[in-house]
Amino acid sequence: MNKAAEDIRFLHRHEIDLEKWDYCILHAPNGLVYARSFYLDTMADKWSALIQGDYEAVMPLTWNRKYGISYLYQPPFMAQLGIFDLNKKGPIDAENFIHQAKKHFKFCEIHLNAANEVSESVPHANFILALEKSYSDIRGGYKKRLLENLSEAKSHDLHYSKSDDFSTTVSLYEKTYGSRFPQVKKRHYLKFLSLCRELVDRNMLLVRQVKDGSGQLLSSNIFFKDHQRIYNIMSVTLTVGRDKRSHFLLIDQLIQEFAAHPLLLDFEGSELPAIAEFYRKFGSKDCPFPFLRYNLLPFPFNLFK
Repeated sequence: MNKAAEDIRFLHRHEIDLEKWDYCILHAPNGLVYARSFYLDTMADKWSALIQGDYEAVMPLTWNRKYGISYLYQPPFMAQLGIFDLNKKGPIDAENFIHQAKKHFKFCEIHLNAANEVSESVPHANFILALEKSYSDIRGGYKKRLLENLSEAKSHDLHYSKSDDFSTTVSLYEKTYGSRFPQVKKRHYLKFLSLCRELVDRNMLLVRQVKDGSGQLLSSNIFFKDHQRIYNIMSVTLTVGRDKRSHFLLIDQLIQEFAAHPLLLDFEGSELPAIAEFYRKFGSKDCPFPFLRYNLLPFPFNLFK
């Protein structure tokens, strides 16, 4: 084992210095809102961590227990975690952290982040759009079909607006799409509502809506925002909204709202071709993150999942 691996220690949640932890996440070039301590505390059933040095690099370990077996899992509404390195720019060698994680958890299904390199992982799509250019420059990268959809949307007298009503969006999302994600239970939506309230207090939550001329809601999105990214966390479009292309207008108007800011619009990943193609239409680039799965359990426990 090399020196870097020896310097990595495992800590339970109560042993973690949260001030140092959040400093690392906030200042790491690959820092993400999902790894902030308040986010983990709210959305993860349990979490521990691997810490290198004096919090120069950290890895949250979100875990649960089933049949007496502790395992790593990816909580809902938490697209990426993995290793965050305070000093590293570019790809991070994550192998030492994974080696240590295997000592504590013999089963794992988690998402790392785009800066992590792990040989045994599988890439999952994640679409990113830089907002630093002017709106006209960004719009210049739109696909032809998107421009046609936006023209159609504008013919329906649609109106883009800000809102504080995140709970309606969550309720509509659960009602409209909940059956597609049976692994997301009622308790997860309740946790997500708590997270939204926390983010409102931190001035990190955006709700954007599109309504028609009569005031009928067609599309609503919840975005999280930190100093580096706007995260497309939850989006819902009603049937009448799809017919009027309201979801195209909502994203376009958000881009116009935040254009010329040093931010990334993180559409989050999707393995569904239609959704991936929707994100590509805005000129976004695929910055895949690794999906890591391993099963080191002995028989018959290796049939665990």
